[in-house]
Amino acid sequence: MRNTLFLLVLMQAATAAGSGHGLQVEIQSPSAGYTVEDGATNVDVEGIASAIGGVRYLDIMFVMDTSQSLRRSDPSDYRAQGAIGLVQNLSPKSDIKIGVVSFDSKSDVARPMTSNRESVIDTLRLLPRSGSTNIAAGITAALAELERNGRPGSSKVIMLFTDGMSNKNKAYDAAVEATKKGITIQTLMLGKDRTGGKIMDTIAWATGGSFLPVSDPSELPEAFLNLRTTGVDSVTLSVNGSEPVEARLAGGTFAGSVPVGSGENRIVAFATSLDGDTQETEILVNVRDTSCGALEVMALNDGQPTISLNDRAVEIVVDASQSMWGQINGRSKMEIAKTTLEDLSYGLPEDISLALRAYGNTSPSKQNNCADSNLLVPFGERNRDYIRGAIAGLRPTGQTPIAYALNQAAQDFGSTDSARTMVLVTDGIESCGGDPVMEAYALRQHGIVVHLIGFGMGNAADEDAASLRAIANASGGRYVTARSAEELKSALEETVTTSFSVYQGDTEVAGGSLGSTDVMLLREGDYRVQLNSSPPVEAWVSLAPRDSVKLILEKNAGRISPFEQREKLPHTACAMAMQPEGPIKSDRDHPDPR
Repeated sequence: MRNTLFLLVLMQAATAAGSGHGLQVEIQSPSAGYTVEDGATNVDVEGIASAIGGVRYLDIMFVMDTSQSLRRSDPSDYRAQGAIGLVQNLSPKSDIKIGVVSFDSKSDVARPMTSNRESVIDTLRLLPRSGSTNIAAGITAALAELERNGRPGSSKVIMLFTDGMSNKNKAYDAAVEATKKGITIQTLMLGKDRTGGKIMDTIAWATGGSFLPVSDPSELPEAFLNLRTTGVDSVTLSVNGSEPVEARLAGGTFAGSVPVGSGENRIVAFATSLDGDTQETEILVNVRDTSCGALEVMALNDGQPTISLNDRAVEIVVDASQSMWGQINGRSKMEIAKTTLEDLSYGLPEDISLALRAYGNTSPSKQNNCADSNLLVPFGERNRDYIRGAIAGLRPTGQTPIAYALNQAAQDFGSTDSARTMVLVTDGIESCGGDPVMEAYALRQHGIVVHLIGFGMGNAADEDAASLRAIANASGGRYVTARSAEELKSALEETVTTSFSVYQGDTEVAGGSLGSTDVMLLREGDYRVQLNSSPPVEAWVSLAPRDSVKLILEKNAGRISPFEQREKLPHTACAMAMQPEGPIKSDRDHPDPR
């Protein structure tokens, strides 16, 4: 039975100290109004709960027995491991100051109060074990340090650990002083000494703390975590009235993770004190869905998929000069070009009027025939079999008269009113002294655009590539490099089909070509899709997070109308958003007038 006189003194001390602030709980992270923008489905919640003092700050003093008896009772120093574990489990976002007092026959402030938890851990790790046990000296030293460096309005707690019995009266006197100052003492005792246990139990009870006896030293790490430092028994967390989940308690801090959904989330922390009192607090957290949307663009002409909404005439001009015998991965460039062109002929819609011209394909190179260019198949909408036959018969033999071929090709278009495009596939530059740049400029005056594909030329930045790029620029076309069969196929599709650009405001953010199945991942917003055709065709599309939109531009009876097909996607982080890009490199310095 506790000493009646001592209890009387304690009651007087508690009255003098005041009744305190009662149970309080505060969520410190996330802050109220916090917005989650990373697509997360869970939010980590941390805070402080206390039935002692305020909750804004937590001031803790470890009062650690360093008597010699610990060498026998705790040879593996679980004492230090337990205290360190508690420090490591305190909420990292809470404003906590910690100090360390060591005591044996006398006391020493081993670490003045600090917010540097690593320095506290270092101190706890190096505590000595020698001398006798003087609990009162340890408590008194901790009270003095709290007086010096404790903060007004903080919850002030002493964590008292010992393995033995001390002078009862002096220990009780120190507990009275703690009670007068509103400081709680949590007690933890290693061993089975009944008298020592009674002293520690009384000190804890008298100051509003709890007593935890441990017989096995290996249980100390868990015991330190189980001490309810600030008189709080439990904290639960719930979201929008959901089933509460238990938060982890360490010292006077709590932490837990709760699921959240898009929109407003009301997070409630509900605390229960050791005396059964309850208190709750709440914050609102907003979750903004930052998923990307997906956009695909396609075109229909009278209900059929198409790669252009204009009436188009496309002439393919193929380099069949002797250099096309060059090898790429064991195959000649000519063989690769023929196979790729044949495949392309099957994929082009019948509504595109197609022609085929070649140069360097009839005269041996040694004859230096600079007029070696022939229209192999004239324009027509249903001439694909003829084109495939002509492609199969190509044999690389002669020179590279690019300027002459461009001059002659101008006549192939005749008087057609269709949008006129020429695609020149070559592996070299002009070899006959002509001026292909001048010829390309002249073609531009007649509304003919020339796109060049530099095939198997190595470094796209070398002098030859610059010469070919100048030809494309002169006509308002594009220069594209291709170094393999796959790149040649992509380059041909890019130059033959109508390209489009996607703008947000005045900034181009993505692009592609009709007929491609590439999907563009874009952030939430309003976008303008512009076909680089003559005249340009525009459509607007609005993307919300997780939207999957297929924008379809349909031409019926000469009129173009946009419509959308919409679905929903799973969450896709916008950090993953990339513009579609194939293996080719394209010069887009000039708009595609198709």
